[in-house]
Amino acid sequence: MLRDVSEGRSPRELPYGRPMNTRVIRFGGAGATLALAIALAACSPGASNVPVGSLAVPSVDVSAGASLATGAALAALDAIDGPIAANQTSGALTADEAKSLQDLASGVRTALQSGDTTAARTAADNLSTKAGELAAKLNTDAGKQLTAAIAALKAALPAG
Repeated sequence: MLRDVSEGRSPRELPYGRPMNTRVIRFGGAGATLALAIALAACSPGASNVPVGSLAVPSVDVSAGASLATGAALAALDAIDGPIAANQTSGALTADEAKSLQDLASGVRTALQSGDTTAARTAADNLSTKAGELAAKLNTDAGKQLTAAIAALKAALPAG
């Protein structure tokens, strides 16, 4: 069982009359490990004689990064539904215009969920174009929220 340094001691027995800071600071992760391995290999004598297969490079799970980006894009997409409804409720958009924007947003969602980032970008561009066509009607606060949400979606889309 680990015990604190100050456990069972009076303050006078401790250095400087107070408990010591005993926190462990860790630096690292795969990136730091890789950088350290490369730096050590480059600085060691005879670095040119190191066999190619002797340096172990940690693997990076690319799908995890893509999954995070897709999750962020889906969250940004969820933020579009409210402003579309708000613009329809306020009368800025007709039911057909709102339905058209919702269908385009659904196309982005379907592409993201199937993992097709190229199709998701194309669908997001179509959504942005449609919102641009309706820009004259979207000059209200709800309209500005919609255009900002679409811009956030496009920024959150994973590179593909």
